[in-house]
Amino acid sequence: MNYAKKLSNFMIEAIKNRRAHREFLSDPVPEEKLQEIIKAAAFAPSANAKQPWELIVVKDAQTKDLLSKATPWSTFAKDAGVIIVVMGDVAESAYWVEDCSILAQNIWLETTNQGLGACWIQIRNFGVAEKSIKDILNIPEKYRILCLMPIGVPAKGLPEHDEATIDKSKIKLEKYK
Repeated sequence: MNYAKKLSNFMIEAIKNRRAHREFLSDPVPEEKLQEIIKAAAFAPSANAKQPWELIVVKDAQTKDLLSKATPWSTFAKDAGVIIVVMGDVAESAYWVEDCSILAQNIWLETTNQGLGACWIQIRNFGVAEKSIKDILNIPEKYRILCLMPIGVPAKGLPEHDEATIDKSKIKLEKYK
């Protein structure tokens, strides 16, 4: 099997197995796996190579508990081994949302590759959640928080995505109609 084929298989497997994990075991995230996840994030492309993102890696149980109260849908985050806060510098780039979104996807895919689970918790434009998180983590005003990415050892396996569920009517060739 040639290198391109191996890479192709690796990528599609990570994409098919990437799921939103909201239940974690109490096991810690191994440091070497966390470093690979952070490396994958750092390799994310950005508009004009600005890399307007910054990350905060939270392992402290009390801080994770506070972050888990940011939204009604983030309560499970306290059980993750680590929470990565993805934020962007608005002054650095008008495309910070897109750049941080690509970075977060890299986090998610590499988390899957490392045999761990993650979930995207939307923070941007979600009421008081962003202010609350900024206060908890002492984040300067110039940054906007896109999302929280809780990462941990999944409590249960989730089925991989199935090609049969692809809605092919959403895929157009050449023109919309």
